[in-house]
Amino acid sequence: MDIACISDTGLLREKNEDHYLIMDDYGLFVVCDGMGGHKGGEIASKLAVDCIEEYMLNLAADSLSDNHISVLNTAIFKANRLIWSQGQENPEWHEMGTTITAAMLEKEQLSIANVGDSSLYIFRNGKLKKITRDHTLAEKMVTDGLMKHAEKKSSAYNHILTRALGVQEDVLIDNFEYQLYADDLVLLCSDGLSDMLEDNEIETVLNQEESVQKKVHTLVEAALKKGGYDNITIILLRI
Repeated sequence: MDIACISDTGLLREKNEDHYLIMDDYGLFVVCDGMGGHKGGEIASKLAVDCIEEYMLNLAADSLSDNHISVLNTAIFKANRLIWSQGQENPEWHEMGTTITAAMLEKEQLSIANVGDSSLYIFRNGKLKKITRDHTLAEKMVTDGLMKHAEKKSSAYNHILTRALGVQEDVLIDNFEYQLYADDLVLLCSDGLSDMLEDNEIETVLNQEESVQKKVHTLVEAALKKGGYDNITIILLRI
């Protein structure tokens, strides 16, 4: 398996509120995007990845053979409670939060958990497929038939999260499982990439005969050329 990652502040933000985690030995990959406009967004995303890393390192070896969805969800619940409690104890961090998209890979089985609008895609046979669902007001309006899908990215509601880690004491997590095959690409990213580039633009880059390292740099460059309004974080795996 080939792995590449990158995290860029972008052109407009003063700091990078994204954090990511790669634990190759555990087959674990995580992208978190601290909530911009909320104090402590950078802290929330860092707390999330640190909490999950600590949980995984302390997990008994036999527990890793358990259902990976359960492992992911338990780690995320712990991170959510930690961020929420820190926000309650520190007024300057009140209502801080973060998105999270996490995946565990064992053999060719991918287990996924997500909260918020960081995304996971599968690229197979030249085609890109988004697996996760954004937890935004715009996405809900599309689901409810109040907005066309083509209008979503340009809508102000696209940046209003309906779920985030750490905002409430409990959190609802979406889960997915996916069977992978040789030469599949798995892309995890913050919305600094997915909001800047259309799916077909991402697909064009992934179709190029390049290393995964070159692909992630090309994706960031393309997002910056389109405006680079947000932090951009990418993890790309080749199976």
